[in-house]
Amino acid sequence: MRRDRATGVWSYTTALPSGEFNYGFLVNCPRADEANSLLTQCTEISDVSNPPWNDRHGVSVGSVEPTSQVYLPSDPAFHSVDYSWQAPTSPHGALRDVTYPQDLSASPELPGYNKLAIYTPPGYDPQRSAAYPTLYLSGGNSSNEIDWSTRADAANILDNLIDTHKIRPIVVVMTTFDFTDCLGADQAEYDQNLVSVVIPYIQANYDVSIEPRQRAFAGLSCGGGMAASLLVNYTSKFGYFGVMSPHPPTAPSATQASAIKHVGVLVGGGNQDPIHDEAVLEAQGLRQAGDKITTDFINGGHDWYVWRILLHDFLTRVAFKPANG
Repeated sequence: MRRDRATGVWSYTTALPSGEFNYGFLVNCPRADEANSLLTQCTEISDVSNPPWNDRHGVSVGSVEPTSQVYLPSDPAFHSVDYSWQAPTSPHGALRDVTYPQDLSASPELPGYNKLAIYTPPGYDPQRSAAYPTLYLSGGNSSNEIDWSTRADAANILDNLIDTHKIRPIVVVMTTFDFTDCLGADQAEYDQNLVSVVIPYIQANYDVSIEPRQRAFAGLSCGGGMAASLLVNYTSKFGYFGVMSPHPPTAPSATQASAIKHVGVLVGGGNQDPIHDEAVLEAQGLRQAGDKITTDFINGGHDWYVWRILLHDFLTRVAFKPANG
């Protein structure tokens, strides 16, 4: 970074493509050397002039997100890809931090409770005669409930898709968990808590449909493994599943594969993702079982650039039919 001698302001300039970017600051860190990384010695913080949406004057009412986000428009002079569907737009939906009772919560600051971040669409009407469809989202291992709405900028993506009538207005519920593993008891606990606690809580407090065909689930990485687990173990609870960069993949039984034929499924990830093979195995296993699925593999790694695109594609190609107006 360079410091302007007249103003004292530090700045950094670099060429970037279109789309949203996450950034943060490492303040007063010791000088890095070959043996020590800055990231292991410092704590990243968000930009105080551009804080996360749930930061209220330096106090976060939900989980703390240590990064900030900035959107860069496409420059026609460089023929860059137009990612304007990630841009801030109007009207805006609303984001809210919510806590709900959970007996098995491992959260030290909220014993007996867990956290959700909830998006309601522009003009959300709790008395609307037609109940809203619901999308449930999970992040990856050690993820929190606001990662999808900060690092992935899900609210702006949803606002754009609703405003352009590419999807119907929906309610989106973003979950968190305190697991150290994506397998076994942790996975089963997440699945059961979602179906038995979170969904009933949302249906009791929001005007959402109780029909499985009006309910979708998508997750990434460890959350993609949760999506795969829900797909085979709780198929009838959802109409659509987005399995993104899953860890681990699943192998449905004949009975499970038969049930999966009645739901919409997208499996995708980054072609350069270190666990790309697991997503490929997931897709191959479902197809070999006779299930018709949509695959979505794009150039990219195990990162939010990929998952933003997969969220867009899941919503416009698989989950809930596009609105016509």
